[in-house]
Amino acid sequence: MYGHQSGPNDMEAPDHGQNVYWYQARRANEVFAALDGKQRELALVKRAPRAEAQNKTVQIKPQAERAGIPVSEMSKDQRGLVEKVLADLLLPYRQRDADEAMKLVKARGGVEGLHMSFYKNLDVGNDGVWDVWQLEGPGMVWYFRGYPHVHTWVNVQA
Repeated sequence: MYGHQSGPNDMEAPDHGQNVYWYQARRANEVFAALDGKQRELALVKRAPRAEAQNKTVQIKPQAERAGIPVSEMSKDQRGLVEKVLADLLLPYRQRDADEAMKLVKARGGVEGLHMSFYKNLDVGNDGVWDVWQLEGPGMVWYFRGYPHVHTWVNVQA
């Protein structure tokens, strides 16, 4: 888990001010912007999971239970944007740890094995810039919650 609160107030503004991790959400929103209408319908989920209290935020789920759009249903260009999201997510980590995480993701189907979801109910500012989103697949969950400020839960299984 990592996070950042960019100001004295718990609730950040819709642009998340000087939040040091907000670049990750901006990159994820590039993926959403590149989706067509039907893909957006698949990717946009009504309610974000509120499992933090039950310690299930990054529990690995079977494929049938994964929310959002399968990355395998995206075009090559769209999948390239998802790869950029993964690169940005791993940027704060040591290179050897980032390489190991990507090796594990690739061993389980790569980016095409992931699902990506954006959560409609926690859109700070109701501006269509998705503050809460998730990438998940076999052996990996990366949950980014930008409400009320950035918290991110990560599980990449060896």
